[in-house]
Amino acid sequence: MSTFTRREILGSAVGAATVASAVNAASAQRTASVSSHVNSQAPFRSMREYVAALEAHNLLIRVPRIDQDAYEGTALMYRARDLYGMRSAPAFLFEELRINGRWVKGPLLINESGHGWGESIIYGLPPVDEGPLMLNPFNSYRQARNHVADMIANNNGEYPTIDPVTVDAADAPCKEVVLTGDDIDLTKFAFIKCNPADVGRYINTGCVFTRHPKYGVNFGTYRCHLRGPREIGLQTSVGQTGYRHLMAARSRGEKIGHVSIVLTPDPYVWSISGSKMSYGSDGPVDELSMAGALAGRPIEVVASETNDLMIPAHAEMVIEGEVPLDDLRDEGPYGEMVGYIGAAFKNMFWMRVTAVTHRRNPWIMNNYTGVQAGTPMAARHARPFYLLKQRMPEIVDWFPDTQSVGTTYVSIKKTRPGQGLDVAKAILEEDYFSKIVIVVDEDIDVMEQRDLLAALGARWQPTGNHKVYESMPALPIDPSIVTPGKGSKIAIDATIQWPEEGGRKDFPSLNRTMLEKGAPKAFELVDNKHHEMLLNWRPVRM
Repeated sequence: MSTFTRREILGSAVGAATVASAVNAASAQRTASVSSHVNSQAPFRSMREYVAALEAHNLLIRVPRIDQDAYEGTALMYRARDLYGMRSAPAFLFEELRINGRWVKGPLLINESGHGWGESIIYGLPPVDEGPLMLNPFNSYRQARNHVADMIANNNGEYPTIDPVTVDAADAPCKEVVLTGDDIDLTKFAFIKCNPADVGRYINTGCVFTRHPKYGVNFGTYRCHLRGPREIGLQTSVGQTGYRHLMAARSRGEKIGHVSIVLTPDPYVWSISGSKMSYGSDGPVDELSMAGALAGRPIEVVASETNDLMIPAHAEMVIEGEVPLDDLRDEGPYGEMVGYIGAAFKNMFWMRVTAVTHRRNPWIMNNYTGVQAGTPMAARHARPFYLLKQRMPEIVDWFPDTQSVGTTYVSIKKTRPGQGLDVAKAILEEDYFSKIVIVVDEDIDVMEQRDLLAALGARWQPTGNHKVYESMPALPIDPSIVTPGKGSKIAIDATIQWPEEGGRKDFPSLNRTMLEKGAPKAFELVDNKHHEMLLNWRPVRM
Protein backbone atom coordinates (compact mmCIF):
# COMPACT_ATOMS: atom_id res chain seq x y z
CA MET A 1 0.00 0.00 0.00
CA SER A 2 1.55 3.30 -1.12
CA THR A 3 0.59 6.76 0.11
CA PHE A 4 0.47 9.78 -2.18
CA THR A 5 -0.16 13.40 -1.33
CA ARG A 6 -2.94 15.40 -2.87
CA ARG A 7 -0.26 17.38 -4.68
CA GLU A 8 1.04 14.22 -6.35
CA ILE A 9 -2.49 13.34 -7.39
CA LEU A 10 -3.59 16.72 -8.64
CA GLY A 11 -0.29 18.27 -9.62
CA SER A 12 -0.66 17.70 -13.35
CA ALA A 13 -3.52 18.93 -15.48
CA VAL A 14 -5.46 15.76 -14.76
CA GLY A 15 -3.70 14.43 -11.70
CA ALA A 16 -2.12 11.59 -13.61
CA ALA A 17 0.77 11.42 -11.17
CA THR A 18 -1.47 9.53 -8.76
CA VAL A 19 -0.88 6.04 -10.03
CA ALA A 20 1.85 7.06 -12.46
CA SER A 21 4.40 7.59 -9.69
CA ALA A 22 4.05 3.92 -8.80
CA VAL A 23 3.41 2.47 -12.23
CA ASN A 24 5.79 4.45 -14.42
CA ALA A 25 8.77 3.70 -12.18
CA ALA A 26 8.22 0.00 -12.79
CA SER A 27 7.79 0.36 -16.52
CA ALA A 28 10.28 3.11 -17.33
CA GLN A 29 13.10 0.70 -18.17
CA ARG A 30 10.77 -1.60 -20.11
CA THR A 31 9.13 0.93 -22.38
CA ALA A 32 10.45 4.22 -23.74
CA SER A 33 8.18 7.23 -23.82
CA VAL A 34 5.72 7.31 -26.70
CA SER A 35 6.51 10.93 -27.37
CA SER A 36 10.18 10.13 -28.00
CA HIS A 37 9.26 8.05 -31.05
CA VAL A 38 6.40 9.79 -32.85
CA ASN A 39 5.03 13.21 -33.62
CA SER A 40 3.14 14.77 -30.71
CA GLN A 41 1.88 17.92 -32.43
CA ALA A 42 -1.56 18.40 -34.03
CA PRO A 43 -2.83 17.56 -36.54
CA PHE A 44 -2.33 13.91 -35.68
CA ARG A 45 -2.19 11.28 -38.41
CA SER A 46 -2.74 8.47 -35.93
CA MET A 47 -3.98 7.73 -32.44
CA ARG A 48 -0.37 6.99 -31.47
CA GLU A 49 0.57 10.59 -32.20
CA TYR A 50 -2.36 11.88 -30.16
CA VAL A 51 -1.39 9.62 -27.26
CA ALA A 52 2.15 11.01 -27.46
CA ALA A 53 0.65 14.47 -26.94
CA LEU A 54 -1.37 13.21 -23.97
CA GLU A 55 1.78 11.77 -22.46
CA ALA A 56 3.64 15.03 -23.05
CA HIS A 57 0.91 16.77 -21.01
CA ASN A 58 1.05 14.15 -18.22
CA LEU A 59 -2.40 12.88 -19.14
CA LEU A 60 -1.41 9.23 -19.62
CA ILE A 61 -0.56 6.45 -17.18
CA ARG A 62 1.28 3.31 -18.31
CA VAL A 63 0.45 0.09 -16.47
CA PRO A 64 2.83 -2.85 -17.11
CA ARG A 65 0.34 -5.66 -16.35
CA ILE A 66 -3.41 -5.92 -15.78
CA ASP A 67 -5.18 -9.12 -14.73
CA GLN A 68 -8.41 -8.73 -16.67
CA ASP A 69 -9.47 -12.23 -15.66
CA ALA A 70 -9.88 -10.63 -12.22
CA TYR A 71 -11.45 -7.55 -13.90
CA GLU A 72 -8.58 -5.43 -12.60
CA GLY A 73 -8.76 -3.01 -15.53
CA THR A 74 -12.49 -2.48 -15.05
CA ALA A 75 -12.10 -1.77 -11.35
CA LEU A 76 -9.16 0.55 -12.03
CA MET A 77 -11.30 2.60 -14.41
CA TYR A 78 -14.09 2.79 -11.84
CA ARG A 79 -11.61 3.96 -9.21
CA ALA A 80 -10.17 6.59 -11.56
CA ARG A 81 -13.67 7.89 -12.16
CA ASP A 82 -14.41 7.82 -8.41
CA LEU A 83 -11.38 10.04 -7.83
CA TYR A 84 -11.59 12.40 -10.79
CA GLY A 85 -15.00 12.12 -12.44
CA MET A 86 -15.69 11.13 -16.03
CA ARG A 87 -13.96 14.13 -17.64
CA SER A 88 -10.85 14.46 -15.46
CA ALA A 89 -9.53 10.90 -15.28
CA PRO A 90 -6.27 9.99 -17.05
CA ALA A 91 -5.84 7.79 -20.09
CA PHE A 92 -4.28 4.38 -19.44
CA LEU A 93 -2.00 2.21 -21.56
CA PHE A 94 -2.09 -1.42 -20.41
CA GLU A 95 1.05 -3.05 -21.78
CA GLU A 96 0.11 -6.68 -21.08
CA LEU A 97 -3.14 -8.29 -19.96
CA ARG A 98 -4.21 -11.62 -18.55
CA ILE A 99 -7.09 -12.85 -20.73
CA ASN A 100 -8.59 -16.31 -20.35
CA GLY A 101 -5.65 -17.55 -18.33
CA ARG A 102 -2.82 -16.34 -20.57
CA TRP A 103 -0.84 -13.12 -20.80
CA VAL A 104 -1.57 -11.22 -24.00
CA LYS A 105 0.67 -8.47 -25.32
CA GLY A 106 -0.94 -5.04 -25.67
CA PRO A 107 -0.92 -2.24 -25.52
CA LEU A 108 -4.59 -1.71 -24.73
CA LEU A 109 -5.53 1.97 -24.72
CA ILE A 110 -8.18 3.06 -22.22
CA ASN A 111 -10.00 6.37 -21.67
CA GLU A 112 -8.20 8.19 -24.47
CA SER A 113 -11.10 10.69 -24.65
CA GLY A 114 -11.79 10.89 -20.93
CA HIS A 115 -10.40 14.29 -20.07
CA GLY A 116 -11.55 17.70 -21.24
CA TRP A 117 -7.98 18.90 -21.72
CA GLY A 118 -7.55 16.44 -24.58
CA GLU A 119 -10.45 18.07 -26.42
CA SER A 120 -8.23 21.10 -27.03
CA ILE A 121 -5.06 19.11 -27.65
CA ILE A 122 -6.75 17.37 -30.61
CA TYR A 123 -6.94 20.72 -32.44
CA GLY A 124 -3.51 21.98 -31.43
CA LEU A 125 -4.96 24.36 -28.85
CA PRO A 126 -3.18 24.73 -25.51
CA PRO A 127 -5.29 23.23 -22.70
CA VAL A 128 -7.07 25.81 -20.58
CA ASP A 129 -6.11 25.65 -16.90
CA GLU A 130 -8.01 27.13 -13.99
CA GLY A 131 -5.25 28.88 -12.10
CA PRO A 132 -2.65 26.96 -10.08
CA LEU A 133 -5.14 24.25 -9.10
CA MET A 134 -5.82 23.26 -12.74
CA LEU A 135 -8.99 21.36 -11.80
CA ASN A 136 -11.53 22.31 -14.47
CA PRO A 137 -11.35 20.34 -17.73
CA PHE A 138 -14.50 21.83 -19.21
CA ASN A 139 -12.95 25.13 -20.23
CA SER A 140 -10.69 23.18 -22.60
CA TYR A 141 -13.77 21.42 -23.96
CA ARG A 142 -15.50 24.79 -24.46
CA GLN A 143 -12.44 26.13 -26.24
CA ALA A 144 -12.43 23.15 -28.63
CA ARG A 145 -16.18 23.37 -29.18
CA ASN A 146 -15.88 27.07 -30.00
CA HIS A 147 -13.00 26.29 -32.38
CA VAL A 148 -15.17 23.84 -34.35
CA ALA A 149 -18.19 26.16 -34.12
CA ASP A 150 -16.15 28.91 -35.79
CA MET A 151 -15.36 26.49 -38.62
CA ILE A 152 -19.10 25.82 -38.97
CA ALA A 153 -20.03 29.49 -38.86
CA ASN A 154 -17.53 30.18 -41.64
CA ASN A 155 -19.06 27.37 -43.72
CA ASN A 156 -22.70 28.52 -43.77
CA GLY A 157 -23.68 26.47 -40.75
CA GLU A 158 -22.30 23.14 -42.00
CA TYR A 159 -19.27 21.09 -41.06
CA PRO A 160 -16.55 21.86 -43.63
CA THR A 161 -14.96 19.07 -45.66
CA ILE A 162 -11.57 18.19 -47.12
CA ASP A 163 -11.58 15.18 -49.43
CA PRO A 164 -9.40 12.20 -48.44
CA VAL A 165 -6.38 11.19 -50.49
CA THR A 166 -5.53 7.64 -51.52
CA VAL A 167 -2.13 6.13 -50.71
CA ASP A 168 -0.53 2.87 -51.81
CA ALA A 169 -0.75 -0.12 -49.52
CA ALA A 170 3.04 0.02 -49.13
CA ASP A 171 2.63 3.46 -47.52
CA ALA A 172 -0.28 2.48 -45.25
CA PRO A 173 0.74 1.50 -41.69
CA CYS A 174 -2.47 -0.51 -41.30
CA LYS A 175 -1.15 -2.87 -44.03
CA GLU A 176 2.13 -3.81 -42.39
CA VAL A 177 0.69 -7.26 -41.67
CA VAL A 178 -1.99 -8.90 -43.86
CA LEU A 179 -3.80 -12.02 -42.63
CA THR A 180 -6.29 -14.16 -44.54
CA GLY A 181 -7.86 -17.60 -44.15
CA ASP A 182 -6.63 -19.82 -41.33
CA ASP A 183 -3.92 -17.29 -40.42
CA ILE A 184 -6.62 -15.12 -38.84
CA ASP A 185 -7.14 -15.54 -35.10
CA LEU A 186 -8.64 -12.46 -33.46
CA THR A 187 -8.62 -14.16 -30.06
CA LYS A 188 -4.84 -13.62 -29.91
CA PHE A 189 -5.26 -9.86 -29.62
CA ALA A 190 -6.04 -7.81 -26.50
CA PHE A 191 -9.83 -7.79 -26.82
CA ILE A 192 -11.33 -8.21 -23.36
CA LYS A 193 -14.46 -9.05 -21.43
CA CYS A 194 -15.19 -5.83 -19.58
CA ASN A 195 -17.79 -7.01 -17.06
CA PRO A 196 -18.61 -10.45 -15.60
CA ALA A 197 -22.19 -9.97 -16.85
CA ASP A 198 -21.11 -9.47 -20.48
CA VAL A 199 -21.68 -12.43 -22.77
CA GLY A 200 -17.99 -12.51 -23.69
CA ARG A 201 -15.06 -10.54 -25.08
CA TYR A 202 -15.91 -7.49 -27.18
CA ILE A 203 -14.43 -5.34 -29.90
CA ASN A 204 -16.19 -2.21 -28.72
CA THR A 205 -14.37 0.71 -30.34
CA GLY A 206 -14.45 -0.36 -33.97
CA CYS A 207 -15.50 2.09 -36.69
CA VAL A 208 -17.83 -0.09 -38.77
CA PHE A 209 -17.69 0.95 -42.45
CA THR A 210 -20.69 0.13 -44.68
CA ARG A 211 -21.86 1.39 -48.06
CA HIS A 212 -25.25 2.37 -49.52
CA PRO A 213 -25.48 2.74 -53.33
CA LYS A 214 -27.31 6.08 -53.02
CA TYR A 215 -26.09 7.59 -49.76
CA GLY A 216 -22.48 6.43 -49.88
CA VAL A 217 -20.19 5.21 -47.11
CA ASN A 218 -20.95 5.49 -43.41
CA PHE A 219 -18.99 4.48 -40.36
CA GLY A 220 -20.24 4.19 -36.82
CA THR A 221 -19.18 2.56 -33.58
CA TYR A 222 -21.22 -0.54 -32.75
CA ARG A 223 -20.36 -3.18 -30.20
CA CYS A 224 -18.99 -6.40 -31.74
CA HIS A 225 -18.98 -9.65 -29.78
CA LEU A 226 -15.82 -11.66 -30.45
CA ARG A 227 -17.25 -15.17 -30.81
CA GLY A 228 -14.20 -16.95 -32.21
CA PRO A 229 -11.07 -16.55 -34.29
CA ARG A 230 -13.02 -15.44 -37.39
CA GLU A 231 -16.57 -14.66 -36.21
CA ILE A 232 -17.94 -11.40 -34.80
CA GLY A 233 -21.43 -10.45 -33.62
CA LEU A 234 -22.38 -7.12 -35.21
CA GLN A 235 -24.76 -5.12 -33.02
CA THR A 236 -25.98 -2.52 -35.50
CA SER A 237 -29.09 -1.38 -33.62
CA VAL A 238 -32.36 -0.53 -35.32
CA GLY A 239 -32.19 3.09 -36.43
CA GLN A 240 -28.42 3.18 -36.79
CA THR A 241 -27.07 3.93 -40.25
CA GLY A 242 -25.11 0.68 -40.47
CA TYR A 243 -28.29 -1.28 -39.77
CA ARG A 244 -30.18 0.65 -42.45
CA HIS A 245 -27.40 -0.03 -44.98
CA LEU A 246 -27.46 -3.78 -44.31
CA MET A 247 -31.26 -3.94 -44.33
CA ALA A 248 -31.35 -2.02 -47.62
CA ALA A 249 -28.93 -4.55 -49.13
CA ARG A 250 -31.17 -7.37 -47.96
CA SER A 251 -34.26 -5.69 -49.43
CA ARG A 252 -32.43 -5.47 -52.77
CA GLY A 253 -32.11 -9.25 -52.70
CA GLU A 254 -28.42 -9.33 -51.80
CA LYS A 255 -27.25 -12.26 -49.68
CA ILE A 256 -24.00 -10.81 -48.35
CA GLY A 257 -23.14 -7.41 -46.90
CA HIS A 258 -19.55 -6.19 -46.96
CA VAL A 259 -18.03 -4.51 -43.91
CA SER A 260 -14.65 -3.17 -42.81
CA ILE A 261 -14.13 -2.47 -39.11
CA VAL A 262 -11.40 0.10 -38.46
CA LEU A 263 -9.74 -0.08 -35.05
CA THR A 264 -7.90 2.76 -33.30
CA PRO A 265 -7.95 5.42 -36.03
CA ASP A 266 -6.78 9.02 -35.68
CA PRO A 267 -8.75 11.21 -33.20
CA TYR A 268 -10.67 13.04 -35.96
CA VAL A 269 -12.12 9.88 -37.50
CA TRP A 270 -12.75 8.62 -33.96
CA SER A 271 -14.62 11.83 -33.04
CA ILE A 272 -17.04 11.29 -35.92
CA SER A 273 -17.52 7.54 -35.46
CA GLY A 274 -19.54 7.95 -32.27
CA SER A 275 -21.79 10.71 -33.59
CA LYS A 276 -24.52 11.68 -36.04
CA MET A 277 -22.40 14.47 -37.49
CA SER A 278 -22.66 13.26 -41.08
CA TYR A 279 -26.20 14.56 -41.64
CA GLY A 280 -26.09 18.08 -43.01
CA SER A 281 -28.94 20.28 -44.15
CA ASP A 282 -28.96 18.66 -47.61
CA GLY A 283 -28.50 15.05 -46.49
CA PRO A 284 -25.54 12.78 -45.72
CA VAL A 285 -22.01 14.21 -45.95
CA ASP A 286 -18.89 12.11 -46.50
CA GLU A 287 -17.56 11.47 -43.03
CA LEU A 288 -13.91 11.01 -43.99
CA SER A 289 -14.06 14.43 -45.65
CA MET A 290 -15.46 15.88 -42.44
CA ALA A 291 -12.65 14.26 -40.47
CA GLY A 292 -10.15 15.83 -42.86
CA ALA A 293 -11.59 19.27 -42.21
CA LEU A 294 -11.40 18.74 -38.44
CA ALA A 295 -7.75 17.78 -38.86
CA GLY A 296 -7.08 20.60 -41.29
CA ARG A 297 -5.58 18.22 -43.85
CA PRO A 298 -6.79 15.23 -45.90
CA ILE A 299 -7.22 11.85 -44.25
CA GLU A 300 -5.02 9.31 -46.04
CA VAL A 301 -7.02 6.24 -47.10
CA VAL A 302 -6.25 2.86 -48.63
CA ALA A 303 -8.37 0.13 -50.19
CA SER A 304 -9.59 -2.82 -48.12
CA GLU A 305 -8.31 -6.25 -49.13
CA THR A 306 -11.60 -8.08 -49.74
CA ASN A 307 -14.10 -5.32 -50.51
CA ASP A 308 -14.12 -1.88 -52.12
CA LEU A 309 -14.32 0.18 -48.93
CA MET A 310 -11.60 2.81 -48.48
CA ILE A 311 -10.35 2.99 -44.91
CA PRO A 312 -7.96 5.25 -42.92
CA ALA A 313 -4.41 4.23 -43.73
CA HIS A 314 -3.01 5.14 -40.31
CA ALA A 315 -5.40 2.97 -38.28
CA GLU A 316 -3.95 0.25 -36.07
CA MET A 317 -6.05 -2.62 -37.42
CA VAL A 318 -8.77 -3.34 -39.97
CA ILE A 319 -11.10 -6.35 -39.75
CA GLU A 320 -12.86 -7.12 -43.03
CA GLY A 321 -15.77 -9.46 -43.39
CA GLU A 322 -18.99 -10.69 -44.94
CA VAL A 323 -22.38 -10.35 -43.26
CA PRO A 324 -24.86 -13.14 -44.13
CA LEU A 325 -27.98 -11.02 -44.52
CA ASP A 326 -30.47 -13.87 -44.06
CA ASP A 327 -28.75 -15.53 -41.09
CA LEU A 328 -29.48 -13.55 -37.93
CA ARG A 329 -28.27 -14.57 -34.47
CA ASP A 330 -28.67 -13.49 -30.85
CA GLU A 331 -26.20 -11.03 -29.29
CA GLY A 332 -25.52 -9.80 -25.74
CA PRO A 333 -26.01 -9.07 -22.89
CA TYR A 334 -23.46 -6.29 -22.56
CA GLY A 335 -22.85 -3.35 -20.17
CA GLU A 336 -24.29 -0.28 -21.89
CA MET A 337 -23.36 3.42 -21.91
CA VAL A 338 -26.16 4.35 -19.50
CA GLY A 339 -24.36 2.32 -16.84
CA TYR A 340 -26.66 -0.71 -16.79
CA ILE A 341 -26.37 -4.18 -18.31
CA GLY A 342 -28.19 -4.17 -21.63
CA ALA A 343 -30.45 -7.08 -22.50
CA ALA A 344 -29.58 -9.72 -25.07
CA PHE A 345 -30.86 -8.88 -28.55
CA LYS A 346 -32.61 -11.33 -30.85
CA ASN A 347 -31.95 -11.66 -34.58
CA MET A 348 -28.90 -9.47 -35.01
CA PHE A 349 -26.36 -9.41 -37.83
CA TRP A 350 -22.99 -11.12 -37.51
CA MET A 351 -19.82 -11.15 -39.59
CA ARG A 352 -17.57 -13.83 -41.05
CA VAL A 353 -14.02 -12.40 -41.07
CA THR A 354 -12.31 -12.52 -44.47
CA ALA A 355 -9.13 -10.52 -43.78
CA VAL A 356 -7.30 -8.75 -40.98
CA THR A 357 -4.63 -6.14 -41.64
CA HIS A 358 -2.73 -4.35 -38.92
CA ARG A 359 0.39 -2.52 -37.87
CA ARG A 360 3.19 -4.49 -36.33
CA ASN A 361 2.41 -4.60 -32.61
CA PRO A 362 -1.01 -2.96 -33.05
CA TRP A 363 -2.55 -0.78 -30.37
CA ILE A 364 -6.06 -1.88 -29.45
CA MET A 365 -8.50 0.59 -27.94
CA ASN A 366 -11.15 -0.49 -25.40
CA ASN A 367 -14.04 1.41 -23.88
CA TYR A 368 -15.25 0.45 -20.42
CA THR A 369 -18.73 1.39 -21.54
CA GLY A 370 -20.82 3.14 -18.90
CA VAL A 371 -17.72 3.90 -16.82
CA GLN A 372 -15.51 6.06 -19.00
CA ALA A 373 -16.29 8.68 -21.60
CA GLY A 374 -16.81 7.67 -25.21
CA THR A 375 -15.53 9.61 -28.20
CA PRO A 376 -14.38 13.26 -27.97
CA MET A 377 -17.34 15.61 -27.51
CA ALA A 378 -16.36 18.99 -28.90
CA ALA A 379 -16.81 18.33 -32.63
CA ARG A 380 -20.10 16.47 -32.35
CA HIS A 381 -21.54 19.08 -29.99
CA ALA A 382 -20.43 22.11 -32.00
CA ARG A 383 -23.08 22.07 -34.74
CA PRO A 384 -26.11 21.22 -32.53
CA PHE A 385 -25.07 24.04 -30.21
CA TYR A 386 -24.56 26.38 -33.17
CA LEU A 387 -27.99 25.54 -34.59
CA LEU A 388 -29.70 25.89 -31.21
CA LYS A 389 -28.25 29.38 -30.79
CA GLN A 390 -29.34 30.31 -34.31
CA ARG A 391 -32.92 29.30 -33.50
CA MET A 392 -32.94 30.51 -29.89
CA PRO A 393 -30.41 33.33 -29.40
CA GLU A 394 -31.28 33.47 -25.71
CA ILE A 395 -29.30 30.24 -25.17
CA VAL A 396 -25.96 30.99 -23.50
CA ASP A 397 -24.61 27.47 -23.02
CA TRP A 398 -25.74 23.87 -23.52
CA PHE A 399 -24.39 20.56 -22.31
CA PRO A 400 -25.76 17.02 -22.77
CA ASP A 401 -24.15 15.44 -19.73
CA THR A 402 -22.30 12.21 -20.52
CA GLN A 403 -22.00 11.43 -16.81
CA SER A 404 -25.78 11.08 -16.54
CA VAL A 405 -26.94 10.03 -20.00
CA GLY A 406 -30.31 11.56 -20.84
CA THR A 407 -29.84 14.77 -18.83
CA THR A 408 -29.26 18.02 -20.72
CA TYR A 409 -28.51 21.37 -19.10
CA VAL A 410 -29.12 24.72 -20.78
CA SER A 411 -28.44 28.25 -19.59
CA ILE A 412 -30.34 31.19 -21.05
CA LYS A 413 -30.40 34.96 -20.92
CA LYS A 414 -34.01 35.22 -19.86
CA THR A 415 -36.08 37.93 -21.53
CA ARG A 416 -39.72 36.85 -20.99
CA PRO A 417 -41.95 34.75 -18.74
CA GLY A 418 -42.28 31.06 -19.69
CA GLN A 419 -39.11 31.10 -21.75
CA GLY A 420 -37.38 28.34 -19.79
CA LEU A 421 -40.06 25.72 -20.47
CA ASP A 422 -40.28 26.74 -24.13
CA VAL A 423 -36.54 26.20 -24.62
CA ALA A 424 -36.65 22.86 -22.80
CA LYS A 425 -39.56 21.59 -24.89
CA ALA A 426 -37.83 22.48 -28.17
CA ILE A 427 -34.75 20.48 -27.15
CA LEU A 428 -36.76 17.47 -25.95
CA GLU A 429 -38.62 17.32 -29.27
CA GLU A 430 -35.47 17.37 -31.38
CA ASP A 431 -33.03 15.25 -29.36
CA TYR A 432 -34.02 11.69 -28.57
CA PHE A 433 -31.02 11.42 -26.23
CA SER A 434 -32.50 14.12 -23.97
CA LYS A 435 -34.90 12.77 -21.36
CA ILE A 436 -34.56 15.52 -18.76
CA VAL A 437 -33.85 19.10 -19.81
CA ILE A 438 -33.06 21.57 -17.03
CA VAL A 439 -32.91 25.26 -17.93
CA VAL A 440 -31.02 27.68 -15.66
CA ASP A 441 -30.00 31.33 -15.73
CA GLU A 442 -26.88 32.54 -17.50
CA ASP A 443 -24.90 32.83 -14.24
CA ILE A 444 -24.98 29.05 -13.70
CA ASP A 445 -22.26 26.88 -15.25
CA VAL A 446 -24.05 24.07 -17.12
CA MET A 447 -20.98 21.83 -16.75
CA GLU A 448 -20.77 22.12 -12.97
CA GLN A 449 -23.24 19.69 -11.41
CA ARG A 450 -22.75 21.18 -7.96
CA ASP A 451 -24.02 24.56 -9.13
CA LEU A 452 -26.83 23.00 -11.15
CA LEU A 453 -28.13 21.05 -8.17
CA ALA A 454 -27.84 24.18 -6.03
CA ALA A 455 -29.95 26.07 -8.59
CA LEU A 456 -32.60 23.34 -8.47
CA GLY A 457 -32.65 23.51 -4.69
CA ALA A 458 -32.74 27.31 -4.37
CA ARG A 459 -34.39 28.66 -7.56
CA TRP A 460 -36.87 26.02 -8.66
CA GLN A 461 -40.43 25.62 -7.45
CA PRO A 462 -41.95 22.44 -8.94
CA THR A 463 -45.47 23.84 -9.20
CA GLY A 464 -45.93 25.45 -12.61
CA ASN A 465 -42.27 25.14 -13.55
CA HIS A 466 -42.11 21.69 -15.08
CA LYS A 467 -43.88 19.88 -17.90
CA VAL A 468 -44.09 16.11 -18.44
CA TYR A 469 -44.49 14.71 -21.95
CA GLU A 470 -45.89 11.18 -21.93
CA SER A 471 -44.53 9.90 -25.25
CA MET A 472 -41.59 11.18 -27.25
CA PRO A 473 -38.76 9.53 -29.22
CA ALA A 474 -36.38 8.07 -26.63
CA LEU A 475 -32.98 6.44 -26.35
CA PRO A 476 -33.51 2.73 -27.15
CA ILE A 477 -31.01 1.53 -24.52
CA ASP A 478 -32.65 3.51 -21.68
CA PRO A 479 -33.35 0.66 -19.22
CA SER A 480 -36.45 2.42 -17.84
CA ILE A 481 -38.49 2.50 -21.05
CA VAL A 482 -41.14 -0.13 -21.75
CA THR A 483 -41.95 0.62 -25.39
CA PRO A 484 -38.76 0.53 -27.51
CA GLY A 485 -37.92 3.96 -28.89
CA LYS A 486 -40.66 5.75 -26.94
CA GLY A 487 -40.62 7.22 -23.44
CA SER A 488 -41.77 10.06 -21.26
CA LYS A 489 -39.71 13.20 -20.81
CA ILE A 490 -39.64 16.19 -18.51
CA ALA A 491 -38.83 19.88 -18.96
CA ILE A 492 -37.70 21.77 -15.85
CA ASP A 493 -37.41 25.54 -15.63
CA ALA A 494 -34.92 26.25 -12.84
CA THR A 495 -34.41 29.89 -13.77
CA ILE A 496 -35.23 32.54 -11.20
CA GLN A 497 -38.98 32.96 -11.49
CA TRP A 498 -40.14 36.48 -12.25
CA PRO A 499 -43.10 38.03 -10.41
CA GLU A 500 -45.17 37.44 -13.58
CA GLU A 501 -44.42 33.74 -13.13
CA GLY A 502 -45.31 33.74 -9.43
CA GLY A 503 -41.77 34.38 -8.19
CA ARG A 504 -40.35 36.83 -5.66
CA LYS A 505 -39.91 40.49 -6.43
CA ASP A 506 -36.53 40.66 -4.69
CA PHE A 507 -34.62 37.43 -5.35
CA PRO A 508 -31.34 37.55 -3.39
CA SER A 509 -27.84 37.45 -4.87
CA LEU A 510 -25.47 34.51 -4.52
CA ASN A 511 -23.01 34.79 -1.64
CA ARG A 512 -20.13 33.98 -3.99
CA THR A 513 -21.22 36.65 -6.46
CA MET A 514 -21.13 39.29 -3.75
CA LEU A 515 -17.70 38.06 -2.59
CA GLU A 516 -16.33 38.35 -6.13
CA LYS A 517 -17.78 41.84 -6.49
CA GLY A 518 -16.73 43.07 -3.06
CA ALA A 519 -13.29 41.44 -2.94
CA PRO A 520 -12.26 40.85 -6.55
CA LYS A 521 -8.68 39.77 -5.74
CA ALA A 522 -9.52 37.30 -2.93
CA PHE A 523 -9.46 34.16 -5.09
CA GLU A 524 -6.24 35.19 -6.82
CA LEU A 525 -4.65 35.68 -3.41
CA VAL A 526 -5.71 32.25 -2.18
CA ASP A 527 -4.70 30.48 -5.40
CA ASN A 528 -1.21 31.96 -5.30
CA LYS A 529 -0.66 31.64 -1.56
CA HIS A 530 -2.44 28.51 -0.39
CA HIS A 531 -2.85 26.10 -3.30
CA GLU A 532 -0.07 23.77 -2.11
CA MET A 533 -1.66 23.57 1.33
CA LEU A 534 -5.05 22.74 -0.16
CA LEU A 535 -3.67 20.06 -2.46
CA ASN A 536 -1.64 18.38 0.29
CA TRP A 537 -4.18 18.54 3.09
CA ARG A 538 -4.81 14.78 3.10
CA PRO A 539 -2.95 11.77 1.67
CA VAL A 540 -4.81 9.45 -0.62
CA ARG A 541 -4.01 5.76 -0.20
CA MET A 542 -3.75 3.53 -3.27
